[in-house]
Amino acid sequence: MPKYREEVDALKPYEVGRRIEDAARELGLDPKSIVKLTANESPEGPFPGVVEAATAALVSSNRYPDNDLWELSNALAAELGVNRANLAFGNGTVALISDMLSAVGSTSSNVVYAWPSFVMYRFAAIWAGMDYVEVPLNDRFEFDLDALGAAVDANTRCVIVCNPNNPTGTIKSAAEIKHFIDDISEDVLVIVDEAYHDYVEDPRYQTVIPEAVERENLLVLRTFSKIYSLAAHRVGYALGHPETISVLRKMQQPMTVNTVGQAAALASLGQPDEVNRRSNANAAARHHLVGALAERGLTQAESHTNFIFFKMPGEDSRAVSDRFTELGVILRPIAGGWVRVTVGSPNENRTFVSALDHILAT
Repeated sequence: MPKYREEVDALKPYEVGRRIEDAARELGLDPKSIVKLTANESPEGPFPGVVEAATAALVSSNRYPDNDLWELSNALAAELGVNRANLAFGNGTVALISDMLSAVGSTSSNVVYAWPSFVMYRFAAIWAGMDYVEVPLNDRFEFDLDALGAAVDANTRCVIVCNPNNPTGTIKSAAEIKHFIDDISEDVLVIVDEAYHDYVEDPRYQTVIPEAVERENLLVLRTFSKIYSLAAHRVGYALGHPETISVLRKMQQPMTVNTVGQAAALASLGQPDEVNRRSNANAAARHHLVGALAERGLTQAESHTNFIFFKMPGEDSRAVSDRFTELGVILRPIAGGWVRVTVGSPNENRTFVSALDHILAT
């Protein structure tokens, strides 16, 4: 039997969120009666014109995809007001994080990030052979920038800031993020993960893309998986200084985004009114769920995203999520009784509240 690295042997495969069909089969439920609110997916389908563009792209399935993503990269650069040299694309943001950590890491180095945050930061560190330092959130479930900065040492090669943070949905202001970046040594890469930026309404929040395209030690991550409803196609992208983007592209496998994904992402662009409509619809549904949780006396973090992090009675998050699944609602267990629910459609949200009331009553 081959000898594997000890840290890899200890890993468990990432749980992407239980499939409705699997839960229905195991519990003997009608799949149509189950709602999946675990993976922060959009409850709406792709943007207008996307299905047609993706279908048309299937005709060229016998050809490899465009490794340079020429059409998509030029269109996205124009929409964001950056140069094409400031962009790199990947098979979701996880692939981009993994590639960058492989570029900066070594067996004696570490990556620093808040906790709880996106668990794939831990996976990417292990894949790159790095140590990881997880800095606890503050009592408002926000990442503590002072503590993050204090955790950076001579072995730190990367700091990751998830803003808004997943799974808590909390944010830090643009001024706080910029001040934090200024205090980090220029030989340490800072990755700001903005996967959920489209959902934020708070005026304190702003992107750091303008800083990223000017600074070699700053990278911003975005995705088409969330508000653009293209989770199945795995199209993520990074924005940064051309030199940093050049290093990232050296570390990537070729043809990271397939032809259909490229076509779907390209067709999604140029529709700001649809982005705003979906953001507003999400905000209204989120406020409704926040109110429902508050009425029931449940502690929750201040969410600025398409999900809510809240505390159920007891400490067993897995048992809580299993109970919800039995009632036809799939949620994400975190730890210590904390769970995360994705903001869904009106019907999905009603189903969640009904299951919540049943569990609290019993």
